[in-house]
Amino acid sequence: MDIALKISCVGLCAALLAALIRKSNPELALCLAMAGCAAILFFALELISEIADAVRRARDMTGLSSSVFSPVLKCVAVGLISSLASEACKDAGSSQLSSAVDIAGAVAALFCALPLFSAFLDTVEGLL
Repeated sequence: MDIALKISCVGLCAALLAALIRKSNPELALCLAMAGCAAILFFALELISEIADAVRRARDMTGLSSSVFSPVLKCVAVGLISSLASEACKDAGSSQLSSAVDIAGAVAALFCALPLFSAFLDTVEGLL
């Protein structure tokens, strides 16, 4: 709860300051927004250890190997990173670049999921 409050406050302050500065200096407003993003991500990193513990616990409870969980986490990370980069491109005024980042992120997520697909095919082959 404390982290969500910090993230919300930093986000709102950065957005308001960027909106005030945008008319006179759009480049500085973009830099301020990116700095706000970096601060928010720093606060969000505090949650990663708890997420990793939950994933380890789920892996231990199910008995599945880490080769199943790792691609899923990689896909989530690729999605989050490409979404953030795409929104930054939109804020910078480049919707074409934003679309390209979205497409590349989707392709990268599919690439990260290839080991899961391969394991699925091996399982199906073993059943036949």
